Amino acid sequence: MTVEHSFSLEMGTLVLYNEEKGGVQMSQDSAVDFFFRQRWPDGFRCPSCAHRDYSLIRTRTLPLYQCRSCKRQTSVTSGTVMHKTRTPLKTWADAIEALSSSHGLNAKQLAASIGCTHKVAWGMLTKFRASIEAIESARRLEGNVHVGLRSLAPKYIWIFLPNRHYRCERVVSVGASVDASGQPTAIKLLTVSRRELIEDHKEPTNEGRRRIVADTARRPEDAVWHNGWRRFPDTLNDCFREARGWLIQTYNGIGTRRLHSYLSEYCYRWNAAAQGVALRDEWLRLCFPMG
Repeated sequence: MTVEHSFSLEMGTLVLYNEEKGGVQMSQDSAVDFFFRQRWPDGFRCPSCAHRDYSLIRTRTLPLYQCRSCKRQTSVTSGTVMHKTRTPLKTWADAIEALSSSHGLNAKQLAASIGCTHKVAWGMLTKFRASIEAIESARRLEGNVHVGLRSLAPKYIWIFLPNRHYRCERVVSVGASVDASGQPTAIKLLTVSRRELIEDHKEPTNEGRRRIVADTARRPEDAVWHNGWRRFPDTLNDCFREARGWLIQTYNGIGTRRLHSYLSEYCYRWNAAAQGVALRDEWLRLCFPMG
């Protein structure tokens, strides 16, 4: 698999409710039924005692399912990214479909796509990305792992000394598991703080390098570290350029505060595509990690 095709996602329309309702937009009730099946595909199971029988309580906006054994009440959203949400579940369903059938959407694009306010779209994206960030932070690359540093900077700056760290630059570690042909099979991108770098340089301190490799590879002692900025492996350089292009195209650039979150989303999408996993299934797993 080559880099240029590894993140190829088929663009589509919002079809999740078409599958459920035969072309009619999903209502709130049908959305509740849909998420019930996603959370409990084998039928209701109490999160406390695993009992299967329940009583249905419909006195609230979302129905509650009360376990007939321990009397615990739960809903389809409790303990998920949608916990305590005031956003209709049909809007969450539309958001999942829009995000999984695109290369990535910012809050403005998502709001226009599913017909909600910018505030609602931003809130949903923030919750999704928090879950993605937790997953990607725990992920470690395996096999033949290569790691190095690159930097994000505005195109208009003049970089006279390539190893010097200019204030407008954001240093990123680029890690990739590569196969026998040298092509990446999984990637991980991390932001690198200034305290992990040699002062005024884009080279890591010894401790910074150890931290970067430990956060990237399952077996840090076997990872290959690449020094220098001019002689950088094409495998890592292509991964970095692809990620940079995605950030610019989707978000028109990112500040330091949220850069790690957006890099995590990119890696999440890239790795899912590389593994041949349906993005729609991956986004649903974000809602129901315990499945």
